[in-house]
Amino acid sequence: MVLVAVKASKKISRTVLMWALTHVVQPEDCIKLLVVIPSHSSSKKMWGFSRFTTDCATSHQMSLSGTSLDQRDDVAESCSQMMCQLHYVYDPEKIKIRIKVVSDSPFGVVAAEAKRSQSNWVILDK
Repeated sequence: MVLVAVKASKKISRTVLMWALTHVVQPEDCIKLLVVIPSHSSSKKMWGFSRFTTDCATSHQMSLSGTSLDQRDDVAESCSQMMCQLHYVYDPEKIKIRIKVVSDSPFGVVAAEAKRSQSNWVILDK
């Protein structure tokens, strides 16, 4: 298990995921993309970010608002589109990628997830 943790911000970078796919991950590995939503995002007006542009999606700005469940769904959908865009980097038949969106907490959400999933690698972005 390779845990790749990224902070959800105006743009979710795919750089760290690309690095993990090209330098760490081996066939039959599983990657868990852990997207951490900052706790200050829980206000009524949430941050916005650009969706990834690809054959799988169109580009437009999106403002996240509503419940935290809506926000998590929107972030997960954006990450799924990013994975569609990276289809040339990895073979989905050999490498499984899971996306998990969590809220930031003062109790070390990344460390807790690494322990829970028994990760061999933890790769952090920002």
